[in-house]
Amino acid sequence: MRHYRHVVWDWNGTLLDDFEITARITIEALAELGAPDVTIEEVRHHYCRPLSRYFSTLLGREATAADLNHLGSRYDHRYGALMHELPLAADAVVALEIVAGAASQSLLSMAPQEQLNRLIDSHGLRPRFTLIEGFAGAGHPTKHESLGQHCRALRLEQYDTCLIGDTIDDYEAARSLGLAAILVATGMQSRDRLEGTGAPVVDNLREAAALFLSSRDTAKA
Repeated sequence: MRHYRHVVWDWNGTLLDDFEITARITIEALAELGAPDVTIEEVRHHYCRPLSRYFSTLLGREATAADLNHLGSRYDHRYGALMHELPLAADAVVALEIVAGAASQSLLSMAPQEQLNRLIDSHGLRPRFTLIEGFAGAGHPTKHESLGQHCRALRLEQYDTCLIGDTIDDYEAARSLGLAAILVATGMQSRDRLEGTGAPVVDNLREAAALFLSSRDTAKA
């Protein structure tokens, strides 16, 4: 029985509505590398980590270091130019308000910390979170590593923490640390792939917040 007291939110594809622009940037960059017919549906179907495997699948061949560099540079340039036009998910603020009445909240993203800070401030969300963490430093940490560090920084206990995200990677990171997870089918992976994890899957953030509350109330009973 759990009494959930904290939610760790994912950012891209969860609170931030950026799936379509991320997919389109990826499709444009893949076309420049000789894969001109990739669709948005294929992007969502094949997305996974490590990204080298994901890009290799979409290219139809092993992605080289030069390919990965091109894809990363193209993404950074195009996303950076457009990111301030990206909206929050339509029900993001409502969902945050629903959860705030019952639990503390933090945000963990694999996006660069500086970029994340600018977007959080432009949307006026900073006061809603006890901690906002993106990627900083060197190397390529996994979501598991980042989530573990995040939980340690906040002294979160596994039995009272739930992650809300949009990918299998989010679910696997939470599961590996003994955390609960709720997945929302608005981001990088299709609903059928998310449901294959066995985690609860919802269509929007309002439903995710409601499910969190109902799970929390059941745990208290």
